[in-house]
Amino acid sequence: MGRDIPGDAVLCDVLTGYLGSGKTTLLNRYLRGSEASGTAVIVNEIGAIGVDHLILGEVSDNVVLLDSGCLCCSLTGSLRETLLDLYLQAERINISLKKVVIETTGLAEPLPILHALIGDRMLKERFALRCVIVTVDGQQALEQLANRKETARQVAVADVLVITKADLASPTTLEALKVALSAINGCAAQIDSSSPGAVNEAFDTSLENHNFIRQTLQIGQGPYLERSHRVSLGGQPIGAESFWISEPTTWPGIAAWWNLLVTHYGKNLLRCKGLLSLADQPSIVLLQGVGTYLHKPEMLGAWPGGDDRARLTVIGEGLDRQWLASSLRALRLVEPGLLPTTLAELDQLGT
Repeated sequence: MGRDIPGDAVLCDVLTGYLGSGKTTLLNRYLRGSEASGTAVIVNEIGAIGVDHLILGEVSDNVVLLDSGCLCCSLTGSLRETLLDLYLQAERINISLKKVVIETTGLAEPLPILHALIGDRMLKERFALRCVIVTVDGQQALEQLANRKETARQVAVADVLVITKADLASPTTLEALKVALSAINGCAAQIDSSSPGAVNEAFDTSLENHNFIRQTLQIGQGPYLERSHRVSLGGQPIGAESFWISEPTTWPGIAAWWNLLVTHYGKNLLRCKGLLSLADQPSIVLLQGVGTYLHKPEMLGAWPGGDDRARLTVIGEGLDRQWLASSLRALRLVEPGLLPTTLAELDQLGT
């Protein structure tokens, strides 16, 4: 069940989270383990993660080798330049890179980083985005979600949510936090950082581990799943809308629907994930979008977990469930090149 990416592409994990949420602690624990061998880490400042005693030698002015076999690099220019330089340095010292972990600042908006990995032709030839890991402070996150929009946007784009300091939070607070996180992004796996094996689980995000694949959503009435979650932050609410798709879709339909979605929501669109069946092929399509960028769809040979129901989840700001439900008709379009930008245009196509 592998991803449809170049065989020698280096997988990238993006590690983000609000200030003080425990990103550096989680990363430090990962770097100390044998699993980090063959991994490169890009951080804002090498000294800040406290690994000086683990450094075996200097590869270049900006890259050091740790005793775990991990390359550690500080971000001095653009992410593009840093990634390409890291790739060349690894080749020069004959290290086969398996993965890159990119740590962002606590106030960083993750979408530009994800867009760079998905949209840059030269990066796509060498790297492939695998997972967004977000650390969440078990004590402070409820307040941060209510008052800091960047926290909610980080949660919204996550594949994995690592809840830190969970042992310091009350059971009531922790349960309320889990509910709030699910309301923003029910597709993301939630991991307690204090549980055994939490670090390995966070960085071992294979397709089967994603909640989106393994979760069982409650069936609603009609052709689409009645599922809607959101959190209001004073402006437009951030949340997720999930649907069952009852009819087979087409490649032209996927292109048409994505164009319609991006045109309507623009920068308010944060993530999209879907498992779809094709009308003319036996394969299952794993659809993933980040912001306004759509990953190259991945073809799966079988339904994960044996659940053969097609589904879509859209995460963003100010989502209108009724509009989204109406837009799904575009998935049935069979003629290539039809790219409606409004529901009125979609109506004219006779869907």
